[in-house]
This record gives sequence, structure tokens and C-alpha cells, in this order.
Amino acid sequence: MQKFASLSIILFVCFAQTKAFSIYGFGFGTRCPTTPIIADFDQDKYLGKWYEIERIPMIFERNLQCVTAEYGKNDNGRVSVKNSGINLAANKTSMTTGEAFVPNQSEPNKLVVEFPNQILFFNVKNQGNYHVWSTDYNNYALVYSCNIYLGFIKFEAAWILSRSKDISLENSNKLKELLSSNGVKTSTLETVNQTCNN
Repeated sequence: MQKFASLSIILFVCFAQTKAFSIYGFGFGTRCPTTPIIADFDQDKYLGKWYEIERIPMIFERNLQCVTAEYGKNDNGRVSVKNSGINLAANKTSMTTGEAFVPNQSEPNKLVVEFPNQILFFNVKNQGNYHVWSTDYNNYALVYSCNIYLGFIKFEAAWILSRSKDISLENSNKLKELLSSNGVKTSTLETVNQTCNN
């Protein structure tokens, strides 16, 4: 049993050195950047449709292009979430729905998003951080998510969003500078194709 555990650790460390590990948001780390608090964050202004322009590659977005996120208001006061995109490998539309909420009203730009999932016969909810680092509501938004697992495995995601299918170089550079200044490697960002017929 001890040999098996040692082998598992060795295999994990080897995998952690591969590109696949790093491009899917995983790496080694013990701390997440501190989310800047937007005290006057206006959730109503943020609602609506956003286009995904750049992202840190995520396994759940593999092969997805022309990705959009649409936010609305549910009757329970939570934010409705509808993410959709075109899976180029399968040539079909992929869509998932969920909802988001603000756990601490003094930090209104720090949301938690929930997506329903089924594992075997059990219905579960996948939760993730959805922290809006910057937005002007009308043109751009920067969203970041980070978690630490087992005390040393860091998972982070970032999305540069736009109200249109492209973004100005000025706004793109500004958001990337914000990421860089907080220790997030912008070299891992990939551009999302927004030229599909949707």
C-alpha cells in the first residue's frame, strides 16, 4: 500500500510538470490573489449578455468557441446564469445553466456560482468563485476564480469578457495588466473565436 501511495505521488508530480496540467488552470501554490473589492458594484448593470474574449483554458471549455454568458434575475433574488458555446470538435451547441449569489453583501463583486450536476444517482451542485475584478458594465469585464486544494494545489481561472464580439486593445491591455500585477500569468490566456454564425 505504501508503494502504491508513493507511486501515485510520483505520477502526480510528473503530470504536474506537463503542459496539460498547467493549461487547465492547475499549478502549485498556497495562496490566491486578493480580490479587489468593488464596494459600489451594480449587479443590475452587470446583467445581460457577455462575450468571452480570452480565457485561461479550462477542461470544461475544451473545444468551445463563440462562448457567451447571459445573466438575469431569478424570482429568488439570485442571478440566473446561462453559458453557451459551439463545440467545434462535435459541431454542436453546448449549454449549461445555473445561478449565482453574493455570500457577503459587503463584497458585492464576489459571487459564488452553482451548476447542477449528477454523479451516479445523486444530484449535486458544483460551486465556484465568480469574482468580478473590473468592469465598466458597458464594454468589458474581468472575472477571476481561484481555489487551493490539499494545501498546495492551486486552481485558477480568468475570463476577459466584452459586451461585443471583440474588445479594444486598450481595455484588453488594462485587464491583463491587472491580472499580471496580482501574480496571474497572462501568457496562459487563449483567444476565444467569436466568428461563428450565432
